[in-house]
Amino acid sequence: MRLPPLTALRAFEAVGRLGNVREAADELNVTPAAVSHQIRTLEDHLGVELFVRGARGLQLTGPGAEFLASATEAFQTLHAGVERLARRSCVERLVVNSLPSFAANFLVPRLAQFHQDHPNIELEINTGGRFGEVVDLRGLGADIAIRAGLDKSAFPGLTAERLVPEVMFPVCTASTRDGPVALRTPDDLVNHTLIIVSRTPEGWPEWIERARALGWEMPGLDPHHGLRFDTIQLATTAALQGMGVVIGRRPLVDNFLTSGALVAPFDIEVTSRIAYWLVYSPAMASTPRLQAFRTWLRWELGLAASELA
Repeated sequence: MRLPPLTALRAFEAVGRLGNVREAADELNVTPAAVSHQIRTLEDHLGVELFVRGARGLQLTGPGAEFLASATEAFQTLHAGVERLARRSCVERLVVNSLPSFAANFLVPRLAQFHQDHPNIELEINTGGRFGEVVDLRGLGADIAIRAGLDKSAFPGLTAERLVPEVMFPVCTASTRDGPVALRTPDDLVNHTLIIVSRTPEGWPEWIERARALGWEMPGLDPHHGLRFDTIQLATTAALQGMGVVIGRRPLVDNFLTSGALVAPFDIEVTSRIAYWLVYSPAMASTPRLQAFRTWLRWELGLAASELA
């Protein structure tokens, strides 16, 4: 018996998987009527009823459910074959899973140069992860990850290269600094809203401790009271909107400082115990695409040439 038309098989697999003609039509970018027509064509070709049509829509018959398993396996095999061919093509793909704040504030603004220098590498950036979470590259569908951590022990079973530590200091807009209640010294912070990132282990308390060690008393300033956000990205956005003063974290705020969107009103900085790490499986270490991205990333972070090995 000759094989059914591929379009009919695709329609059947989509309806069987999604359980709904309209959703299948949306996925295939055709009309529901076209999907129904393909299902009838397939049933006529096979001489078997694949769906029972009732008040609740289409329901798989016994033979339909059995055939769906075969169709699904066949399409998965096709997809795997396509992926293997793609990997053999001249374009190499590198999937980077990054902390959202690092991706948005550091990676994306600089990627144009990477693409210009490496047109044969197709880069995919996806985001996720929190401090302290175990990195599962396979589960993330990623080749490499950029994470924050205290030391290599945070990344068991993976190669972890220390990049740079976060350097923390208050930042705000120029209008906040120069507003009616000017921000000239650390003591003036008591008259401003502190923007707090609730899910980071370091921030205002460490900076205030450093400032007080340098002689600034800052009476009445509570590092735990202010406008709270759960991510660095949201807290930085709030500062950009003039809502208060946030702890800026180099290298994440470098672009904002260079453009003047944010300013650092004081010259007091604290180096975090936490650093950014480039994390990958040992099997990836010698691949040209990883080496290209690694070299570019370290260059952008300003690491010395002697540290690139």
